[in-house]
Amino acid sequence: MGNKRFRRVGVSVLGLGFAATALTGTGAIAGAAPVPGTGSSSGSSEGDVLDLLNTGSAILKGEGPSGPPAVQQCNESTKSGGDGVTDTIHQLGRSGPTSFVLRYETYDVPDRIEVLYQGGRVADTGFVGDETNEGTGSITVRLPAGLAQSVLVRVTGGTGTVWDYTVGCPA
Repeated sequence: MGNKRFRRVGVSVLGLGFAATALTGTGAIAGAAPVPGTGSSSGSSEGDVLDLLNTGSAILKGEGPSGPPAVQQCNESTKSGGDGVTDTIHQLGRSGPTSFVLRYETYDVPDRIEVLYQGGRVADTGFVGDETNEGTGSITVRLPAGLAQSVLVRVTGGTGTVWDYTVGCPA
């Protein structure tokens, strides 16, 4: 391996532990293995580690009966996922710090749209939408410095909700 420096990166999220050996300064993953004491007893592939790092801890919420969140590219419109909570991962193509515009329409049933980056909330519309203004709007979402190249958008709606939104690509 010569004089190249390597470091071990550990990530533990909801009992899943991974460690990756990465070239310092390059972000390239050289190998992956479970981290002892984190609840993981099986190995993982490099892709699993990259997915975990790119989407943050919040995506694991969707591992229930409905399966993992859908994945979309930025600038693709996302339509109503039904009543309750809908999680969608949006690939941005770059990591933070950056910003993008989130355009939304929540029509006549109030819905809440949250944007999470690396497991932390970075934007929240609150509950918007009623028969008067129909929840039409947009916000600029600013991401802090980070490794992830995607965000998780979580929409929480009531019974009979209809909504759509678009995560714009960073400028």
